[in-house]
Amino acid sequence: MKIVHQNPKTGEIKLIAENLDDIWHLYNIITEGDLVRAVTFRTADDHKDDRIRAVKTEKKRMKLGIKVEKVSFHEFSNRLRIQGVIVEGLQDLGQHHTFNVDAEVLEPITLVKETWRQHDIERLQEAVQQRTEPVLLFVSLDEDAAAIAVLRQSGVQLIAEVDAHRSGKMYETKETTSEYYGDILGVVKTTKTPGTPLVIIGPGFAREHLIAYGKSKEPSLFDSFVTYATGYAGMNGINEAIKSGIVDNITKDNRVSKETQAVEHLLEEIHKDGLATYGPKEVEEALQRGAVDTLLISDVCIRSRHGEELLDLARKTNSSFLIINSLHEAGKKFESLGGIAAMLRYKL
Repeated sequence: MKIVHQNPKTGEIKLIAENLDDIWHLYNIITEGDLVRAVTFRTADDHKDDRIRAVKTEKKRMKLGIKVEKVSFHEFSNRLRIQGVIVEGLQDLGQHHTFNVDAEVLEPITLVKETWRQHDIERLQEAVQQRTEPVLLFVSLDEDAAAIAVLRQSGVQLIAEVDAHRSGKMYETKETTSEYYGDILGVVKTTKTPGTPLVIIGPGFAREHLIAYGKSKEPSLFDSFVTYATGYAGMNGINEAIKSGIVDNITKDNRVSKETQAVEHLLEEIHKDGLATYGPKEVEEALQRGAVDTLLISDVCIRSRHGEELLDLARKTNSSFLIINSLHEAGKKFESLGGIAAMLRYKL
C-alpha cells in the first residue's frame, strides 16, 4: 500500500492499492457510510436525455465521490467493488455508482472517515510496512500431480494444477517424467518474481526429483529455495505446511501463518477444555471479567456493531486481539465456530 496524502483533521487518506493484499486490506477498512473519491468512467450528462441513440454512448472519465453502501472482495479477479450513492461530482448526484479498484491499474483513491477506528489505522500501517515483504510461491507435488499456489497476506491463491498424465507406474518413462516436471517449471517461471521465496513440499521423492531437474534446466529459479516433507500433496499439503509454522522461518509476520496457528491453538484448547472459550455471549462475559488474553474475531464479525463493542472491551481490559480472515482454510474453520472466540488468562 502506498499513502499519497493524508489529512488527520478531515479524516482523509489518499492511497494506492498495489497488489491483492492491499485490496484485501481495503475490503476490511472501508465500511458503510464512508466517503470514497476516485476517477471513474460514466456516461456524460450531455447524452443522458437522448431518446434515440444510433450508437452506444461512450463513457467519459470523471472524478466522483460516493457514500459507501456495500463493499465486495473478488479474490480471483484481483478486484474490489465499492458501491454507493454519488454525493460529489458534476453530475448524477443521488444516483448509484460502483468503483472497481484493481490491483493492476494502480489508480489512487481517497478514503474519508468521520472516525478512524484504531484497528483500521493499524491495518493500514501494516499494509504500508508490507510493501517490501515478499510472498511465497508453493509447489506441492507427488508423483501424480502438483499444485502451484501463492501465499499472500490475504490468503492462499491457487495458480495452477499440473497432472503427470500417467496411466500407471508400468507406463512411466523418462519422457513423461520430464514433461511433468517441465510443465511445473513452466508455471513457476511465469509466476515467480525476483525475491519471491520458492517452497517445494510434498511426500515421497517427487520433490527431490523436481529440484534436481529444475537445477539442471532452470538453475536461476533454484538459486534460493526451501524444501519440506509433508504427508500430503496439493492444497492439503500447502495447508499442512502453513500449520507447521514453516512460513515463519522464511518470511516474518505473515498474517495467514499467524492466523492459522492461532486458530489451531484455539481448537486444541477447546478440545481439551483448556484456556479458551467461544461464542458472542461467552466471550463478552470473559472480557468483562478481565479473563481474556487474546480476542479472536473474524473479518465478518468485525464489521458489526457487536464486533466493535468487543474490540472496545478488549482495549479496556488490556487484551490483545487478532482479526481472522474468513477466506483461508483456518478462517473457514473459525467461522464455523461463529467467528468470535478468546484465549484466556485463566479458566472461568
